[in-house]
Amino acid sequence: MDFKLTSTTASQGSINWPAIFFGTLLSLIVSIILMGIGGTVMYYTVFNERLIPVIGLAILFLSIFTGGVISARKAAKLGWLHGLAVGLIFLVITILFNVVVPGGIFGFAVFKKVVAAIVAGSLGGIWGVGQN
Repeated sequence: MDFKLTSTTASQGSINWPAIFFGTLLSLIVSIILMGIGGTVMYYTVFNERLIPVIGLAILFLSIFTGGVISARKAAKLGWLHGLAVGLIFLVITILFNVVVPGGIFGFAVFKKVVAAIVAGSLGGIWGVGQN
């Protein structure tokens, strides 16, 4: 009798880092595009400046959500974790950018950004795996 001890649970529980990095890159690209569109609209229209932090938070949320969806679709497993990783990496990149660029980009409370990144990434990941 020849018994082979193999486990398929190890491959199902692993994290797909290329999918996370691809989702993060996509999040950054979507964020830049949405900031460009938002900035253009604000420049050429009469705009209430009190809405800028809300629009910034919406751009952050949509960008990370999109990256989380794509990351989870590529991974096809553990969507919440892949989306969460995208959100946290995006947040770290944003904070590093804030440290390097004079004047920073934090126009609203950091806590709101952290919560938005966690929620958007996790929800995007759940949605992305659910779409497979």
